[in-house]
Amino acid sequence: MELHELARDSVVSAAEAAQLGLGPSDLRRMRRLGSVRRLIRGWYAVCPPGAPTPPWEGADHFDTARRQHRLLTVALIRSFEGRAVASHQSALVLHDIPLWKSDLATAHLCRRRDDHSRHRPAATLHPACQAEPVLSPPGYLTVPVPQAVVQVGLHPVGPGRGTFPFESLVAADAALHHGLTTLDEIQQVVHAHAGHPGIAGVRRLLERADGRHESVGETRLAHTLRLLGYRFTPQVWVTAEGRRWRADFELDDEPVIVEFDGLAKYTGGLPNPTPEQSRQALATEKWREDRLRDTGREVTRFVWAEVDDLPLVRSRVDAAIVRSRRRLRI
Repeated sequence: MELHELARDSVVSAAEAAQLGLGPSDLRRMRRLGSVRRLIRGWYAVCPPGAPTPPWEGADHFDTARRQHRLLTVALIRSFEGRAVASHQSALVLHDIPLWKSDLATAHLCRRRDDHSRHRPAATLHPACQAEPVLSPPGYLTVPVPQAVVQVGLHPVGPGRGTFPFESLVAADAALHHGLTTLDEIQQVVHAHAGHPGIAGVRRLLERADGRHESVGETRLAHTLRLLGYRFTPQVWVTAEGRRWRADFELDDEPVIVEFDGLAKYTGGLPNPTPEQSRQALATEKWREDRLRDTGREVTRFVWAEVDDLPLVRSRVDAAIVRSRRRLRI
């Protein structure tokens, strides 16, 4: 038997390694070779022989951070042997809910029974959560999803940094989209946190939670459009030439579609597209946009770096409104 065969979810303990006769010096050697990665004291992630990439490496920076956070959280949960459950961003990562600003270098857990908190390298242990834990898809206990949604907006996003209430909206939109919670459940948790520092900001943002938003970028763009006073409907179906397309947003008062361009729209959904695949994806997207315009609508789009730029969004959307009105007069 080899070490990776003892691993559960790619995580193994030093005690389990010792059962195979692997001691500290062996594990240090394996770390140098890149076949194991230390997570916390006495716990390691294992890369099986022949694997194309280690389990701690993802397709990009964000994917890598989430993978490493998941491994760290699993190691901590197993090390506490049922005395703690994942909370905050750690719970959301185990439920595969997207995040934006949360610190993924530190895992968060809640105790099962007592009210003592504890901080140690790469981990924060919070007092017990009164809500009954739930099982995440990988099989580990977490605080309920709506509890974690509220928690991430109330806790600092990193060492020496403040809270970021918008993270609760990002998590709420994704959790609602995947059917992991309801608006009523989220509001019950918000109500239970009455008087908690920062809850007023989280409450205001969560009043706008909408499961029709399909990505962090769409949540951010929707927030910007609301701030600018536009009325819109997310995920509108448009029919043209016998085909149906779904637009990210359509203004309620004007025939204008607003799109968020995630990277996948330019790469055909592939993590490492060839130049030809990228060109084909762009050509397909342009053809789709032309068909949307054939229905009498105008289209404007934004990429990740633009969606928080209020003057830019206003000018581009207003220009699309002007174009649509001009077309109606022709």
